[in-house]
Amino acid sequence: MKAARIYGQKDLRIEDLDIEDPKADEVQIKVHDVGICGSDIHMYQEGTGIPYEKHPLTGKTVPITEGHEFSGEVVQIGSAVTNFAVGDHVCVEPVLACGKCEFCRKGLYNYCTQGVGPDGSLQFIGFSADGGMAELVNVNEMYTFKLPDGMDYELGALVEPGAVTYEAVRDSGLITGQTVAVLGAGPIGLLTALMAKYAGATKVYIADLVPERLAKAKELGFSDVINSAEVDIVEHVYDELPNGVDVVFECAGVQPTLNQAVQLVAPAGVLEIVALFNGDYTLDITTLQNKGVDVHTIMGYANCFPPTIGIINEHQATFKKLVTKRISLDQAEKGIKSLMTDKNQVKVMIEPQK
Repeated sequence: MKAARIYGQKDLRIEDLDIEDPKADEVQIKVHDVGICGSDIHMYQEGTGIPYEKHPLTGKTVPITEGHEFSGEVVQIGSAVTNFAVGDHVCVEPVLACGKCEFCRKGLYNYCTQGVGPDGSLQFIGFSADGGMAELVNVNEMYTFKLPDGMDYELGALVEPGAVTYEAVRDSGLITGQTVAVLGAGPIGLLTALMAKYAGATKVYIADLVPERLAKAKELGFSDVINSAEVDIVEHVYDELPNGVDVVFECAGVQPTLNQAVQLVAPAGVLEIVALFNGDYTLDITTLQNKGVDVHTIMGYANCFPPTIGIINEHQATFKKLVTKRISLDQAEKGIKSLMTDKNQVKVMIEPQK
């Protein structure tokens, strides 16, 4: 089978591999759609998040097959698998967890104490175990979910990034009737805005510097769309909401938007940091304390796939608009580079079977 294998910084190779039969508790999936994520870009550009020494849960080192946003068809099942049959259409929660530590037993398996390797390799399939940028992949039955009838593979591959944003909205405590600002209109920002809307937010501001991303936000049905290069978002929001917004989702991961988030959040509100920050940043603690703001962070998700599948299935036409390009597995590296340079792209889908 063909697979996209990452060896290190800017070293991605399409290779022919053999795949073993699934273990007793695994299913083998013929991958139909796999999305390219921003973390795949960091993996490629910087060589981060992958195991250069043995990962504590998988024992794997590079090269690793990329891909953690994927869906496909079950083509083989292990001897102990009871919940799936050949022919099932599924998506995969690409989590790696020991199942035994304190946090796994609490159901917080995204914070498994064995999940992150000593070299910073991450606790996900596609980082520290072979992922879905391949024609076939073996995954644990426990982290496999059936797609509803009528929900296609493309939407199935959107469940993983959707779960990140479902987790963010849930973690924020957002309730019906509250107001929201989303800073950053990339894939995660747009998905966060949709999840906030479906959770009952009455007003959702979306801000970004890139006109193409803002145009996509409007296409998704949002009207409070702000170009931060042209409009001071803080002044704009306070003109309409003198106390600020109830929840700010920081989805850009840069210092200027982090500063704006602190200013925008209302007293006793929530600042939810969704973006992955790399490096040292400053946070205005004095202002946050004076307003009594709760600052939340997340890493991944836990117990989010079933509700996320339901939301995407209920709003299929809207979520379909996030997919802006489809490519073959041989074009994986070009697809990653296109997301780095072409701001018209939101979610690029790879089709390993083509």
